[in-house]
Order: sequence, then structure tokens, then C-alpha cells
Amino acid sequence: MGWPGHRLAMSLFAGVILAWLALMAVVMRQAALPPEASGTMLAVFEPATSADEIFVRLTRANARPVRPTAFGFIWIVAGDAPGLAGRLRREGAIGVYRDLPISPTIAGCFAFADAEVSGLLAP
Repeated sequence: MGWPGHRLAMSLFAGVILAWLALMAVVMRQAALPPEASGTMLAVFEPATSADEIFVRLTRANARPVRPTAFGFIWIVAGDAPGLAGRLRREGAIGVYRDLPISPTIAGCFAFADAEVSGLLAP
């Protein structure tokens, strides 16, 4: 005898998670800054990148490091020269955002997932 209630519960759980992931992917795409953007922004790097390496990359992009977040791979940076977001991406940022409607933790996870999906879809 099986557990049909558990199968239904797991199916509903999986459906909710998939719907949430799809919605968050759309939110993160909309929150991403265009390459010509400047000002204060959130730069997300690969989670395994060291703080020293991120600092070097921020400096090469002419970004002014404001502070790291609680997660070492997500930094708040500033810069007035146009094109800061594009320079950060060229230096290895997997996502550049401003005014996120969600926490930096989720932003980091979705920026990583978004970068992976973009890599698979790119020619």
C-alpha cells in the first residue's frame, strides 16, 4: 500500500518551488542594470571568489568599493562614470543590481543561476 497523500504533497511542493523560481528569475532579470549604468549598485561575483580578488576586480573596473555585504561575494559599490555596470561584468561580476526588491542573499543565488542559464543559452 502506497502513500498517495505524500505523492500529492510532494507534487504540490515541487510546483510551488518551480513557480517561485520562475517568478524570481523574472524579478532578477528586471532588476539587472544595463551596461551603461552608474551610481551605487550591488555587484555579485562567483561565491568562491576571495575578497582580495573581488577588491582587485572592483578597482580595475574603476568602482569605489563601499562595503561588502554579509556574504563576501556580494559588494556594494559606487561610481559616477557611465558604464560602471558593464565594466563590472567585464571584470567578472555575474550580476549588477540596484534597488533589489529582495535580500542580497537571494540576489546572489539568482545572479549565479541567471549567469549559468545565460551561459547555456548564449551562442
